[in-house]
Amino acid sequence: MYDSKILIKADFLGKLDITCNDVPIVLERNNTTKVNQLFQMLVYYTNGIARDQVIYNLFHNEEIADESNSLRAIVFRLRKSLAALDIPDEDYVYIKRGTYSINPFVTIECDAVKFEELAKNALGAEDAKEQQKLLEEACALYNGDFLATLSGYEWVVTTQVRLKKLFDRCLKQLLEIYELQKEYKKMYELSHKANDIYPYDGWQTYEMRALIEVGNTKDALKLYEDTETLMFEELGVSVASAMNDQLDRLGAQIKNNTDMISEVKRNLDTSKEEIQGAFNCTYPTFVETYRYIKRVIRRSGQAAWLMLCTITDGKGFGLNDSDRLENLAEELSEAIRTSARGGDMYARYSNNQFVVLLLDITQEDCVLVQARINENLSKESRKRYIQYHLAPVNLASAGTDADTAELQDMVKGE
Repeated sequence: MYDSKILIKADFLGKLDITCNDVPIVLERNNTTKVNQLFQMLVYYTNGIARDQVIYNLFHNEEIADESNSLRAIVFRLRKSLAALDIPDEDYVYIKRGTYSINPFVTIECDAVKFEELAKNALGAEDAKEQQKLLEEACALYNGDFLATLSGYEWVVTTQVRLKKLFDRCLKQLLEIYELQKEYKKMYELSHKANDIYPYDGWQTYEMRALIEVGNTKDALKLYEDTETLMFEELGVSVASAMNDQLDRLGAQIKNNTDMISEVKRNLDTSKEEIQGAFNCTYPTFVETYRYIKRVIRRSGQAAWLMLCTITDGKGFGLNDSDRLENLAEELSEAIRTSARGGDMYARYSNNQFVVLLLDITQEDCVLVQARINENLSKESRKRYIQYHLAPVNLASAGTDADTAELQDMVKGE
């Protein structure tokens, strides 16, 4: 007998959660099985999906002797799995004239379907208030990629790309509305959510702008530094120019009105506990400090050396094996920190290289630093995996972009 109160709710954006009348639907342990995929298709395509499309989505990358028979077997397993759950006893798989769907008497609420509907209505709305309301509802629903655990399947990837493009358009439009309205708290919350979902898409610019507008300069600066580190270490690129513009605005707005040098020092001393040994920093910070140090030692006459530490396979070739490399990199980083002095600094230059700036030191003493690094590795045999190269810091060149080129050339061994 049909139960008029059957409700299937599905969250496919950023997570996978399906319930029927608040009872979780878990068909098989692996979400990527054909049975699970078929059920997810039926829930998402609320108006039904053609049999040929179902077969293509399930089998197009596989050699199946009899696709029709395989589909019948999957439908049978799906019905059997649903019947074993503590949900109303109904035939949920509805097939009519070559179209597959969930039983039309069952109500379906799918976040991906609702999001797409809201987004399209919002982008096409003519009334400003109605558009903002729809944009807010759409952006609230979107919490990540569509069925992320099935990203290897064509029908899922196609849907992911389409929905993300809609989200990007809605998000950008809503953020610009908030900026015009000076709703900086809402602007921050929305851009912060976007950054959590897609940290490489540049939404930090809006987040930083919102923080600056509300006077939260400390968090704005930290956001810039975190983003700079993320972009360089993960992608090997600099932050977007728009974010650099925000940094300039931040610098112009920071006002620490005080005539007490102790307060100035307190504001600068942000670290509660000073870490002993050489100073470990990001490569962008290393480059800027390197430029400054060149200016300082040009006046003081101090000697300074660059040391490159490269992790190899033991035969002179750079090591690229990820698991083994990361273990050696962590160990080498700690060995450099404990072997160099507190006035020295170092940064990770690439996946298998560290660059070290050694101040007020002779070339002979640099060799001693290398020896200490080898001694501080966990095993004696580790030292054959580390290669060292030295170069004096050029005191003659100006502190410009030439410094960076010189540093890059030295590290690459050019």
